[in-house]
This record gives sequence, C-alpha cells and structure tokens, in this order.
Amino acid sequence: MKKLPDILLLIILIFCCQTSRISAQPVTFNHTYGSMQYNYGRRIIEAGDRGFFILSNVSTSTANSKIDIIRTDSLGLIIYEKNLGDGAIYWANDFIRTTDHGFLICGLTDKLPGKGYDVLLMKTDSNINVEWERYWGGTDWDFGNAVRETCDGAYIIAGQTFSYGPANENIYVIKTNLLGDTLWTRVFGGDSTDYATSACILPDSTYLIGATTNSFGHGSFDGYVLNLDMNGDTIRTKTYGDIHEDILNTVSQTPDSGFVIAGTTKNYSAIDYDYWVQSYDKNNNLKWKMPEPWEIIPGDNIINNITVTDSSRYLLAGYVNGQGNGGKETVFLAFDENHVFVCSRTAGSSEDEEGFQAIQTADRGYAIVGYSDELGTGLANIYVVKIGDDCSFSSTTEHITGTEENLISQPSCFAGIYPSISSGEYVLHFSENQISEQYSISVFNILGQNIFNDDSELRTGEYKLDLTDAADGMYIVTLTSATNKSSFKVIKEKR
Repeated sequence: MKKLPDILLLIILIFCCQTSRISAQPVTFNHTYGSMQYNYGRRIIEAGDRGFFILSNVSTSTANSKIDIIRTDSLGLIIYEKNLGDGAIYWANDFIRTTDHGFLICGLTDKLPGKGYDVLLMKTDSNINVEWERYWGGTDWDFGNAVRETCDGAYIIAGQTFSYGPANENIYVIKTNLLGDTLWTRVFGGDSTDYATSACILPDSTYLIGATTNSFGHGSFDGYVLNLDMNGDTIRTKTYGDIHEDILNTVSQTPDSGFVIAGTTKNYSAIDYDYWVQSYDKNNNLKWKMPEPWEIIPGDNIINNITVTDSSRYLLAGYVNGQGNGGKETVFLAFDENHVFVCSRTAGSSEDEEGFQAIQTADRGYAIVGYSDELGTGLANIYVVKIGDDCSFSSTTEHITGTEENLISQPSCFAGIYPSISSGEYVLHFSENQISEQYSISVFNILGQNIFNDDSELRTGEYKLDLTDAADGMYIVTLTSATNKSSFKVIKEKR
C-alpha cells in the first residue's frame, strides 16, 4: 500500500505537468503591416527569440518597389524595419537564413541601365545590413524565384530567363560562391514556356529544381522536376501531370530523402484550378497523392508553397476562391504522412487575401505570411496570421505600425510605461506636449484576447493601470490617440 505522501506527490506532479502544458499554449495573432500603398508579404523566418523576420515588397505606386524586411518580437510587434534597394525596381521572391546568421535574398531588379529585369541576389548580415548584391541576365527579362545554400558552401538560384535559351522563357539556374561570384549558369527549356519556381538540396548534395513546362509532358502545362549534380549537369528530368494544366509552384525534400510537389491542377475531376500535391521517394516513384478530387465548390484553389517539417508534417499555404466572401482567402493546411489533416484554416475579408508561406514555430503553432487587399491601412498590406497547433487564432485583425518601449530609455517617444514587470500595477506616462489629445487604453493577453479597455477620452499625463486581478503572464498594453499609437510589453507576476 502506497504511503499518503507518495500519492500526494504524484497528484502534485500530474497537476504541475498539466499546468505546464496549459501555460505553454502557442501565441496567436492576426496582423497586417505596411506603411506604403502596396505591401506584399512573401516569406517568414522565425528568430531564436521566437520573433520573426518578414520579407515583403513595398511600393508607393506600380512604377517602383523596394524590398522590405520587418523584424518583430514573438507577439508580432515591430522591433525594426529595413528597406533595401537603390533602383526603381527591387523585388524579392525568396530569402533564407545563411550559416553565418545573415540573410540571402533573391528576386529581380532593373538597376542596370539599358537592360530589362535582371536576376538579383543580395546578401545581408544578421542585422539586415547589405554586404553585397549581384546581378545576372541579358537584354530581356530575367528573374530569380528561389535560393538555397548548398552543402559545399555555395548558393544556388532557380528562376527564369527571357534572354537565353531556345524560345520564349526558359529555366535559369545559377550557382555562386559565398561572395556571389558566378561558378556556373545553366539554361533548360524547349520551344515553349518553361520556368523554375523552387529548389531544394537533397541528402546526396545534388539539387532538385521544381518547374513548370509547356515544352514537355502530357498537357498544355505540366510539372517539371530536374535533378542536377553539383556541376549543374543533368542527372534526370521528369514531367508530372495529365492532359489539362498542372502548375508546379513548389518542391520540397521529405525526411525519407524523397520529395513532394504542390501547386494547382485542372485534372482529376477538378471544376476549376484545384489543389495538387504528390509525394515521391528518392527513386522518383510515386508514394502517395492527396485525395482526388479536392473540389468541394467551384472556384480556384492554389498552393503557392509547401514546407515539410522534421516530423513529416506537411504545411501548405495558398488561397481558396469561391467561399462566398467575394474574393480569395488565405488558406493554410497541415497534414501528416498518413494524409490525416492536423489543421486547416482560411482567413481574410471580402477582398483578396493570399498566403505565400507557412512555417511551424517553436511553440508548435504555425505562422502564415501573405497579403490582404482589404485588411490594414494600405491598398494592399502584408498579412501574417499566427495560429495555435489546434488551428486556434485571433479573429480580430490589428494593423501594426511600430512599438515603443520604456519612456526612460526612449525619452523621444510620446508615451511610456513603468515598471515593465510587477505584480499588476503599472503607470503610463503621456508626453507633456501631447496631453491635450484624447487617449484610449487596451490590454491584450498572449492569445490576442482583449481583457481591458478604457475609452473614456483620457487627457491627463499619467494613468494608473491595475492588472492585479489578471492571471500571471505577458500582456500587450496599447495607448492610442488620433495621431499616435504605442504598444508596450509588460509582465505580470507575483512577487
């Protein structure tokens, strides 16, 4: 018979484990970003502190664009933002974190005079300071669509060229050293349209290039995968698809050394364009494909990107059209190797939203990046949805323009809060030259839930905020006036 203290200890341990699981619930939010008219999110990388680096393209008109990288904290609040590019057009399609903790960005630019667009490769340090940039192309248009760091300490770019090759546009693959100097270039294609969309590095150090072709295959367009060795020579190629259009937008390595392709198709009983996902082993044999037909209701359904996690979880980002809201909606799907859906979510408005990448985060939730034509302040805005592992998320969209910290360390800010850690009592300070404005105060927990509001048109220079009845944890306090907004992180804990 167990002694009573042992039983009590067991109960305490079980309770502590349950409490730990509850307190470790993923952070969720629903944010837009952007200070220009047009802001398009493309990629997202999680930082070591569980914040994010968000890659986007921003512009004041269709005649110019800059590459934009936003660094956020774990709650999606902006820490800093960098605009990159000194030409009329700088556009990014992909970026990765490099082994030296910097970033590599590929896309296109019209910086060089007397030419069309050139492939752009830009290298930054860990603080997004540009170290160098390189260009490739001829007199016509040339684009970089994907970049990867290789196993032999180099970079490989996959894209498309109108300057070189047989006709129309062709697949363009470039390999450089770590300084961006050209090691080799290759062009692949036939008598029609061929372009590369993605790339991955296989365990044998060879390269897999995902593409779409109208020169080869069964139908008007087919998926096209090229396996190249480290010198750019072809090991094998294969087309994927049927009679109607099959557009391959993404290829990714799987943990068993195989690969998965995804995009959109008009085959397999699809009414319009429909999701297309197929997985192959390392010998190019079909392992599985998602159930067909996908089609539930009319409308285009597109997968732009697939991410495969170490635990064989497949994360899809794209859009769904025809859900009754009047436009595209961002779609996120997660399923395991047995095709069991773990999570699915659509998000958006009555206008267009589109997802371009989904990642799994350190807290076991997910982050999806794309753009919205309605949510936010611009004509198009960066759109980031952070959801839990059970697909829970905040339905309230907040446009994030910046974050201010403690007034003592940043006296130029129009407001500040102290202390940042307390048992629940805080003081908000308003700058003296702003106290004639009317303010409102809101408090949000880490799930994005609003737990406190005071909209009583505050005009004093100091406000005492009492959160002593709230649960211990992190909170975001927002102070808003007609001309300013500040957000502050505070910790409430018992002393």
